[in-house]
Amino acid sequence: MGELIYKTSNDDALQKFKIDSDDIPYFSEQKITRAQPVVLVFSLKDEDIGFVKFDLRVFNRNAYITYYVVPKYRGQGYGKAMLKKAIEFAFGEMNLHRLTAEVYAYNEKSIRLLESLGFVREGLIREAKFHDNKYWDILIMGVLKEEARRK
Repeated sequence: MGELIYKTSNDDALQKFKIDSDDIPYFSEQKITRAQPVVLVFSLKDEDIGFVKFDLRVFNRNAYITYYVVPKYRGQGYGKAMLKKAIEFAFGEMNLHRLTAEVYAYNEKSIRLLESLGFVREGLIREAKFHDNKYWDILIMGVLKEEARRK
């Protein structure tokens, strides 16, 4: 075997590699497809108060979600209302099978919010977030279409 060398590059360099169809089951869908995220922007009286973003995995009919509520609207139930509408949209209009959220272990409010909407803790990524001079776990939470219907 010859000596291996490498050079740094970006994602565009991967275009020259044609992944054989037999290899597809072993790759993350994001390495194969480039689905654009779907973003729902929520407004109240002509003021945008937050968003829910879906990073889609089209083949597997699932998405990773990210959400945000403007600080002055937090703690008033808007986050839960936004997420509830977004979950209905994801499982209804987009016909997804599951949603996944990654939540920092110190974000207890977000964990409780997701649990109240049917998300369950499925796993964690140990000490993967550095915040406040400390490493924290990232919780993996998910909800399936059938579970969300029961909430």
